[in-house]
Amino acid sequence: MATSFDLNGKVALVTGGGQNTGLGIGRTLAEYGATVVVNDVIPERAESGAAAIRDDGGSAIAAPFDITDYEDVATAVKAAEQQVGPVDILVNNAGLPIGGQMLPFLESKPEQWRPYIDINVYGSLNMMHVVLPGMVERGWGRVVQISSGSGSVASRGLGGSMYGAGKAGIEGAVRHIATEVGPRGVTVNTLALGLMEKLRETIESGVSPVLNAIWQGNIMQHLGTGEDVGAACLWLCSEAGEFITGQTMHLNGGSFPGR
Repeated sequence: MATSFDLNGKVALVTGGGQNTGLGIGRTLAEYGATVVVNDVIPERAESGAAAIRDDGGSAIAAPFDITDYEDVATAVKAAEQQVGPVDILVNNAGLPIGGQMLPFLESKPEQWRPYIDINVYGSLNMMHVVLPGMVERGWGRVVQISSGSGSVASRGLGGSMYGAGKAGIEGAVRHIATEVGPRGVTVNTLALGLMEKLRETIESGVSPVLNAIWQGNIMQHLGTGEDVGAACLWLCSEAGEFITGQTMHLNGGSFPGR
């Protein structure tokens, strides 16, 4: 039985990897030997994220590009692979559009819906469509889609209809894609996150009763960190995770325990 968490010799591409959860994921994968390609739509964040990983003693390069632009994805991934080698691991972490607003559906406008679908559905599909052929050809690969509990459970008053739609949509696609590439040694899974550390100020300020209520319902009184998510990604992306595919796993401190 495979139990190794060693990622030496692997190349991992993390979208939205310049800060917060994405950076925590990149740091963890680098700690276990992967060379990390740090993507961010903002070049300065991609550079600072890669620099942070290198400062920790890891190997990383910056790859600033827009995941919602297929041609940009194809060009940037090709350039990164020429620099560090083929992508073995993809973590689709980017999920919040710049300037996106969480609004009640009936108060929103159609032009405000698209950014959430573009980044969560089309952005992730673009990434998978570009990197999966190489993984399939080589007979090994790992894809982890970062999602949210909002894709499974609605929270009254959060204004998350479009965010939830994007997450639910990509979760469905991931399950089907997993059936296509699994026989060729490639696993594709989803981690649906709960409340994360970046929300601490909002929660503690009391400005969002909805988030406060979710937080109070957590079994573990602990906001998720990038390192928490990184540990789960490490398991799924290593040889130890080779028997898991097509799954959505909730990483949320027990905010809605059950099947």
